[in-house]
Amino acid sequence: MKPATEILLIRVNGDQSEDMVDLVATEIAFTLIVNDEILVSLLCSPIELDAMAIGFLCSEGLLRDRDSLLGVEVDEPSNTVRVQIKDLPQNWQQSFNKKTITSGCGKGITFTDPATLQHLAANRRPIHISTAMIKELFSSFRNRSELYIQTGGVHSAALADSSGIILFAEDIGRHNAVDKLIGKAFLESIDLTDKILLSSGRISGEIMTKIVRGKIPVLITRTAPTCMSLTYAEDHGVTLIGFARGNRMNIYTHPHGVILDNIIEL
Repeated sequence: MKPATEILLIRVNGDQSEDMVDLVATEIAFTLIVNDEILVSLLCSPIELDAMAIGFLCSEGLLRDRDSLLGVEVDEPSNTVRVQIKDLPQNWQQSFNKKTITSGCGKGITFTDPATLQHLAANRRPIHISTAMIKELFSSFRNRSELYIQTGGVHSAALADSSGIILFAEDIGRHNAVDKLIGKAFLESIDLTDKILLSSGRISGEIMTKIVRGKIPVLITRTAPTCMSLTYAEDHGVTLIGFARGNRMNIYTHPHGVILDNIIEL
């Protein structure tokens, strides 16, 4: 299935109207099956479903290391993804009985209990990134999504280091874009503990739980964080930067990870 779908519409401009064909982002529901048991149905763009499934399982704390993954199989005709995992904790299904409706569009679901993050060690490995580098990264990031240019209806996420962008993902949901990125990194055995994650969307608490579980030290978004995300970032050593647009940005937590080059404090 294509990530964008052609539709007919009437475009109105002032007192003029015309029939035209346009593109909208495609949305599907796929069923995630873990060890032959149905876990959940997820709404997303119909691309990179293997990465979406793996990233979701990593973000929910069910998949922790590469050796535990025995296989992942995407069945596009039936919109299902089957994942086989070894060494699952006994009665692992019980941890998925408690659902939280997320703040994302479409009333997404997470099973993560924030209390389970408390045992995770804070990431105290600073990454020194200059404001000039942030500007350069976001300039490259902003122009990566052809699907956004076509439809205006998707979010993007990217993984970067000092050399530039390493991985890129996009989806109708900002949560999904982050999950896909984490899933792609997991499948390619890329270490996240010295990387930077870029996001096009608002950073809410449940997105920050994904960053904390992934041990990603720096998160940068072009929009706003929420109070809960700031609390999680502060507690777990994440440098969170928001409203990164041109020469402007807000450094909310752990500013020791950012080099303020050519900056005059007022």
